[in-house]
Amino acid sequence: MTRTGLGFLTATLTLGLVAGAAPASAQTSPIRDVRTWVKNYDWNGDGKIDRGEFHQAAVDAFFLRDKDKSGYLAISELKEASPETIKAVKRKSDARISLEEYVNALFKDFEAADADGDGLLTVDEIEQYRQKTR
Repeated sequence: MTRTGLGFLTATLTLGLVAGAAPASAQTSPIRDVRTWVKNYDWNGDGKIDRGEFHQAAVDAFFLRDKDKSGYLAISELKEASPETIKAVKRKSDARISLEEYVNALFKDFEAADADGDGLLTVDEIEQYRQKTR
């Protein structure tokens, strides 16, 4: 299942998800509108993004960004990545990040954006986090 990237929480929010991940059936360009991104990934229809939904969005974003299909993302493939993702890449001598490292970095942003600590992201929480990290 392919999605259009995640720039969601930095640019996905800062998460790197929102602008980078939407169901391919929805559209092929990055989504910058948080409400649309949440609607696309909110599979249970509760108006919030849970950890499972977020995980799928992160995986979709990774594979969308992996243009050369190497199984890794280089800095050049992370134009709208979150600060945590960029930090993870820069700590490595080869300047590339695996799917697992990418998802783990985005979950740091998820935790930071989850203002009330309920394990769910609302549109308001995402937009507030996005404003803080710009």
